[in-house]
Amino acid sequence: MTQKKFLVFVVEDDRHLQKMIVDYLTEHFPDIEINLYKTGEDALIDLKIGPDLIILDYFLSLYDKDAMDGLTVLSHIRQANKTVRVVMFTGQEDPDVAASAIKMGAFDYIVKSPESFNKLSDIITQLKKQIVNETPPFDKRLLIVLLIGIIMLSALFIFRH
Repeated sequence: MTQKKFLVFVVEDDRHLQKMIVDYLTEHFPDIEINLYKTGEDALIDLKIGPDLIILDYFLSLYDKDAMDGLTVLSHIRQANKTVRVVMFTGQEDPDVAASAIKMGAFDYIVKSPESFNKLSDIITQLKKQIVNETPPFDKRLLIVLLIGIIMLSALFIFRH
């Protein structure tokens, strides 16, 4: 069985910052898969793919002035998927925005700086370890179904005799 690659969505409208993020991630994590998006709307369409992590900017209106901001995108992500990790990775230093993002379910809020890439690296390393140590939900469901089947067969056997 081939193991699914760790999938990261990078939602960033600035091409230069997209390239910096991708270059950093591919250098430090050559085994991950990265999908790039200029708008949150585009990322939301692909949310069904099942990313392990979403790196989300706050201001996303460089190419589309009507694009949703990062908090709105985060809200839509949470409506569709309560468990995917979302890291706000932004130049927005407003503590109220950071507090709102965390309250809305962001895994972390990182203000872009030269040191911020190290923090992002730590988060990815931590998440990759968690995923490796998790038992896939499919295996748990299969076990439950098998146990229920065994119990039902046992009950049928006992009550027939």
